[in-house]
Amino acid sequence: MTKKILGISCLLLAASQSAFAAHPLVTDDAGVQGAGGIQIETNTDWSRQNGAASHVGAFTFTYGVTDHLDLFTNLPQTFQSPNGTGVGDVSVGAKWRWHEADGLALAFKPEFFMPSGDEQKGLGTGKNGLGLTGIASYETGPWTLHGNIGVRLNRFKREEDQQSMRKTVWRASAAVWYGLNEQWRLVADTGLAQNADASSKKLPSYALVGVIWSPNKTVDLDAGAKFGLNKAEVTRQFGVGVTLHF
Repeated sequence: MTKKILGISCLLLAASQSAFAAHPLVTDDAGVQGAGGIQIETNTDWSRQNGAASHVGAFTFTYGVTDHLDLFTNLPQTFQSPNGTGVGDVSVGAKWRWHEADGLALAFKPEFFMPSGDEQKGLGTGKNGLGLTGIASYETGPWTLHGNIGVRLNRFKREEDQQSMRKTVWRASAAVWYGLNEQWRLVADTGLAQNADASSKKLPSYALVGVIWSPNKTVDLDAGAKFGLNKAEVTRQFGVGVTLHF
């Protein structure tokens, strides 16, 4: 039973992390909103791992402080899981695009996680946490490539979690966009991460494909399917999202 609860907790935490990239991707891009720009994103994903179903969602608000710096807040929500439902660990953070030239953009993205999720249900850690992601994006013609290297530092309130979960978890991923035209983009994503379960050395790995439709400059609609490349990752996941730009 403990192993099952641990696995579900890892699943929900992994699902909530994907909300910080441009849905349906897990890999984030180096783009920022520009001074005074506002972005509102809402998305939801249905997933299954080891026979356990989960339905999660997220709401993210981003504001462009300058042409190179964004501030954001993210509210994750679990609508269905074997352990229960509720709000996850809310986060606030920033994205600083510190380099941009010849199609290459580089950014840092620090995040601060607050213990708003119920740790008894596996919806959070019960204590504050930190995250940092390095982002690289390169655009050439209709192709755009993205790469991420990140680390999350967790502290746990429950003694069981302190003993069974890793306090530091790294991840690495890469994604590609192909612009069919001004409205349609095809996307693909793959990556791996350190297992949050301290007793396992198997690295959760995934592959993802999706599409983004932008009928105008204000609205992006997306859909994507994610598949686990080993048993440590979700078996399958499907999600949809809406992003508004102002």
